[in-house]
Amino acid sequence: MNSFKINSPISEQTFRSGLAMIVLAFISALPLAAQAPAENTNAQAATVEAVQIEAVGTITGQGTTGRIAKFTGTNSIGNSIIAESSSKIGIGIATPSSKLTVQGSATNPMILGNNTGSGAGVQGMSTGGFGVIGKSSRTGVQGICTGSVGNGVWGSAPSDTGVFGSTSTGRGVYGNATGSGGVGVFGQSSAGNGVEGSSPGGTAVYGNGILGVFGQGNSGGSGVYGNSSTGVGVWGDSGSSDGVFGRSTNGTGVHGMANGVGVFGEAGSYGVIARGSVGIYAAPTTGNTIAGLFGGNVQINGNLTKSSGSFKIDHPLDPANKYLYHSFVESPDMKNIYDGTVTLDEKGEAVVPMPDYFSALNQNFRYQLTAIGAPAPNLYVAQKMTDNHFKVAGGKPGMEVSWQVTGIRHDAYARDHRIAVEEDKGKERGFYLYPAGFNEPKGKAVGPTGKLFADQSPNLENVASSQ
Repeated sequence: MNSFKINSPISEQTFRSGLAMIVLAFISALPLAAQAPAENTNAQAATVEAVQIEAVGTITGQGTTGRIAKFTGTNSIGNSIIAESSSKIGIGIATPSSKLTVQGSATNPMILGNNTGSGAGVQGMSTGGFGVIGKSSRTGVQGICTGSVGNGVWGSAPSDTGVFGSTSTGRGVYGNATGSGGVGVFGQSSAGNGVEGSSPGGTAVYGNGILGVFGQGNSGGSGVYGNSSTGVGVWGDSGSSDGVFGRSTNGTGVHGMANGVGVFGEAGSYGVIARGSVGIYAAPTTGNTIAGLFGGNVQINGNLTKSSGSFKIDHPLDPANKYLYHSFVESPDMKNIYDGTVTLDEKGEAVVPMPDYFSALNQNFRYQLTAIGAPAPNLYVAQKMTDNHFKVAGGKPGMEVSWQVTGIRHDAYARDHRIAVEEDKGKERGFYLYPAGFNEPKGKAVGPTGKLFADQSPNLENVASSQ
């Protein structure tokens, strides 16, 4: 019987395992007549030493210490790409750095897990570190789901981070969904962060799609929450559409709350544009009195309705320490007031001229005359307003007369927008513009006034405590 000649310095255990495989393969290839009787097959195969075979030739070969051997030919043994070093297995590397290290250069995946069942293709688990770490100059970890209801990459953590992405200049986490019902990146966490991106110089989380980033908050939480100690909490940028768009079916579309400025709008055209049943509503918080403050001219293309009105200026006698207020002149009509003084001629008469636009703007004139310096019981309006002037007579020559004329506007806008002096409250019946004046609670205020006076704000208790 021929003997085996092995020139590979492999261990005895490795050699015995390989020899057993060779023997079993060799026996199955022999003709039935050359094999032992059937009743003795199991007993003879119990140990390698009991098998009596005839070798087809001398098995030769050489190997490298630490490399797992393989058959390189029918009768030869050589190195495989698998190595063992310090209880670590390497594929494509002689000195593996982990329990299993795979190294190579290929266009296909280095490790491919394909599960035709319902389990995971590749699963990484760790009790104290990272379950899976992917490192690459292109894509560290790529997850592809070919089914209609799967996840390309799925991360779950009971108290920490489901998926964590970090980059120095690129994207911490990038997700792309090509279908209309897909999700680029989905993160779920029972107590921590569903998705967290950290990037010191780039974009922590980047979304690209019809909706760049979509957030949905449940149980009173926030759909999207942005927090920054020195910068911008939430930044929206668009080349042709809305930088930030907020929509709510029964709440507030966009709500800004701050110790400084709640909502700040800056633009080359309009800083803030508001549309609605009430375009803009403003009310002071408790303890404050100013609902709106304008630092420049205010233009109103419509009717101005107010509870009262006055001017406020620095007091002429003590401008550094006091203000001076005067109330507006109120009238049930759209009334203009004109006044002045005139000196009577040698006949005790005078013509009082008015501006060129006077008759085009006003109608239904009223007159007041007051003599200055002496009584003038015969002073009267000798001629009513004609061609933008009226005539005064009945006084003494050289007498000074103070006059006042009022007119009701009849320009195009005033003609089409007459003030209704009295109006039924209709749907607002039982509510008040000033409920406190009638011993009614704030909830009886017309419109949203009562809610805003109560300082109602969104519940922020369910925002993640880690933020």
